[in-house]
Amino acid sequence: MKTALALAAFALAFPAGATAQDTGEADEEETPPPPIIVTADPDEKPRRVALGSRVPRTAHFANGGIASNVGTPGLTPQSGMTPHTHKFIMRKRKGCESDDPLLSKMVVCILASGDDLAGEGDLAGAIDHYRHVAYTESYSARERHVGSEKLFVAAQDADDAGLREEGLLALLSTGELSPARAREARRSLVALALAKGDDRSAMRRLEEVVANDPEDARSLANLAAIQQRNGMPEARETIRRAIAVQEAKGYSVPKSWRQLAAGE
Repeated sequence: MKTALALAAFALAFPAGATAQDTGEADEEETPPPPIIVTADPDEKPRRVALGSRVPRTAHFANGGIASNVGTPGLTPQSGMTPHTHKFIMRKRKGCESDDPLLSKMVVCILASGDDLAGEGDLAGAIDHYRHVAYTESYSARERHVGSEKLFVAAQDADDAGLREEGLLALLSTGELSPARAREARRSLVALALAKGDDRSAMRRLEEVVANDPEDARSLANLAAIQQRNGMPEARETIRRAIAVQEAKGYSVPKSWRQLAAGE
């Protein structure tokens, strides 16, 4: 008998004031990094752009489908991070400044030019600029991280699921995310795969989540639920791992988890 094991739904962008449903396990809080300020042409009125990370930091259980902001089809392939052709025109290179000393003048100017295009309504042009910074290997990890961050913010603003996925993958590839932010980025990638009905990608990404955090009981439970849905016998062993982690932490175990472990 198949057990109705609800998948944990990961919020891709929690609205202000939203709270996670309590499962007895509180996500660790982290002080957000200070914003990076980019200034374009000093001959014009300064326009300051904050580049703080907006990777979702909260995940929660729900009894229904995936809670997400999935929007229009993506601008890029829906899985993996692939090279892109970057076509853009540099503007306002003179006097570009940043409060982050780790960013080169060239990178700051490219980002400022992208912001100008975004402000003019040319999102595609802005994205080309951000991609150039995110994927150019000669730039530092920090510079590629900031470019990826801008790409992710553009995806959030456009409510574009494919671009959001690309931005998260790019952010993870730089290795600059803190462990807590990286965990939430991986969880959000799981939610995006599930929202597309892509169980194969969702399982692969959940395996990455638990490989980096073996005590993430919720992700183990999600993985077990998808394995069960696809008729995979390892589902019972996976849910037993989730139960063991939950009990070791002193948290209650949902009845549906025990039913799946018992094969009910």
